[in-house]
Amino acid sequence: MWKNKVHYYLRFILGMTRSELLGLLSLFIFLLLADIFSRWMEYQSRQQVMDSFQPTYWTKTLIEMEKSNQPEYTYSKSKFSSTHHGDDLSHKSKFPTREVKREKKQAWQININQADSLAWIALPGIGPAFAKRILAYRDKLGGFYRTAQLKEVYGLDTLWINEHSSQFHVGKGVFRYLYINRSDWKEFRHPYLPYRQANLILNYRKQHGPFQNWEDLKKVKQLDEAVWQRLSPYLSFEP
Repeated sequence: MWKNKVHYYLRFILGMTRSELLGLLSLFIFLLLADIFSRWMEYQSRQQVMDSFQPTYWTKTLIEMEKSNQPEYTYSKSKFSSTHHGDDLSHKSKFPTREVKREKKQAWQININQADSLAWIALPGIGPAFAKRILAYRDKLGGFYRTAQLKEVYGLDTLWINEHSSQFHVGKGVFRYLYINRSDWKEFRHPYLPYRQANLILNYRKQHGPFQNWEDLKKVKQLDEAVWQRLSPYLSFEP
């Protein structure tokens, strides 16, 4: 009954044709599917962050951190002595004394090139979204070669990085290089490398052959040396 009323209202009161009704229905179905897809993608994103956790190592680290913040108590052994002289009894005792030693709080060190999502989330002020963003940018770079590069992560506060900089270290540093003599156009990608500079290098290599060193690289006309100096830790001149 209600379906007939809705159909009558749409068809005759609003003056909608059959094609327009079908179009409206199709739009509604499309919006519904888009909403379902959006929710599914959000769920997958959360699952991906959870799957990337490696809790065994970092749980142990967190436990050690917690222990380092607890005071250490040491007890001296109680000493009791007694002597007997005939019917006289002399008993001497010394009650144990307690010495409290507080360990100096040590900053938790984190290897920014190996830390997983759980390690980043354990830091104050870092949630799953920031952890995922840091890992994604690290992968695009091919690794951090200095801690200051964390300031390039979108949304990450510079003051926060400066405050925790003593806790960060790069370990072995860069783990993926840009092979300037053998990478094709699809592989010749890097956040520090503008399209125009990449095009210059690839065209020059095609005409003059591989680069041997930095001196060969400087022969390229219109080369922005500042760009390549910034990129230098990631470059490899291997054939």
